[in-house]
Amino acid sequence: MPAPPPPTEILAFPEATEGSRFRSLEERFRALVSSVKDYAIFMLDPSGRIETWNAGAEQIKGYTADEIIGEHMSRFYTPEDLVRGLPASLLAIAVREGRVENEGWRVRKDGTRFWADVVITALVDEGGRLMGFAKVTRDLTDRLHRQEEQLRLAHAEEAIRLRDEFLSIAAHELRTPLSAVQLQLQSVLERHEGLDARAQSKVERALRSGERLVALVDTLLDVSRITTGGFTLVPATFDLGTAVSEVAERFREHAIRAGSKVTVRVESPVTGFWDRLRIEQVVINLLTNALKYAAGTPVEIVVRGTEHEAVLTISDAGPGIPESEWERIFRRFERAVPMRNFGGLGLGLYVARQIVEAHGGDIRLARIRPEGAHFVVRLPRQPPGSVDPG
Repeated sequence: MPAPPPPTEILAFPEATEGSRFRSLEERFRALVSSVKDYAIFMLDPSGRIETWNAGAEQIKGYTADEIIGEHMSRFYTPEDLVRGLPASLLAIAVREGRVENEGWRVRKDGTRFWADVVITALVDEGGRLMGFAKVTRDLTDRLHRQEEQLRLAHAEEAIRLRDEFLSIAAHELRTPLSAVQLQLQSVLERHEGLDARAQSKVERALRSGERLVALVDTLLDVSRITTGGFTLVPATFDLGTAVSEVAERFREHAIRAGSKVTVRVESPVTGFWDRLRIEQVVINLLTNALKYAAGTPVEIVVRGTEHEAVLTISDAGPGIPESEWERIFRRFERAVPMRNFGGLGLGLYVARQIVEAHGGDIRLARIRPEGAHFVVRLPRQPPGSVDPG
């Protein structure tokens, strides 16, 4: 007969007791708190001395557990807060109300300060006896810096808005009396029979100064219109080469006074649908810029075209503009040279770019020759969204 099978061994495991499960949860919770790094979480005894210390507390405050356990929490407070008794006050409020939350500067081990959000919760037993405090601290320094930066930007934007508003009002108020003065000076020159040569020269200089003032005021008005969205174009079909040649002719005397020879080279007729006054303003601003900063050197204006666009180049043989400044000089009130060396508001190139971009075009500096400044303007013959009635 076959041998009977060996008896099956039965392993008995004792059931987990309620106490062991509680200890297991307690250990896991303690491990969780200890491993948290984004928050400083620790316990205080009823007097405010530190009893536990987690990884987040070490990271935020800089102390190891061995260095800080047993010390009073007041070590983290600034001298100013210690003078006014803030640590004791916060503990008293936590005892009275159950918890207290406070934001303020705290001090790390190395003496640096950080902006903290602190919550202190009073721990009491079933009989209402105070056992200590739980303290949770968050480092909000980065958030504070972001808020400060946002506030700084808001103040800067408001300052710019007020400046633009002031410039707009001032420009409008100045335009009318300046025009009246110009008319009076022109009238005196037209009836110059009673003027000697010296007086006539003074009136002519006053008239030229008035013209410069009117140009500055008109530029301010343009900037105001651009920033407030009131800048509009009135396009019509015209030949760019003809318009540029007429502007250069009007600047003949100005160029002579600057010691510069201005030449215009039109490679072929370039007809487009643009706002003529505004495009002439671009040429005037660029030509004025060349005669101011490159006085005594030749200035060349070239007009050429392709099937879809016109290209206008204004070049001088002056000191040029460092490539690092090429983008900055097109911003408002920016200049490539100190104001003490040259007059003006630093708005001409800004307005020129706004006009060109309003036509769907592009204006920038280019490195054509080793010396001088070379501005290249590209204009689509038919700007986006425009309708040529012709």
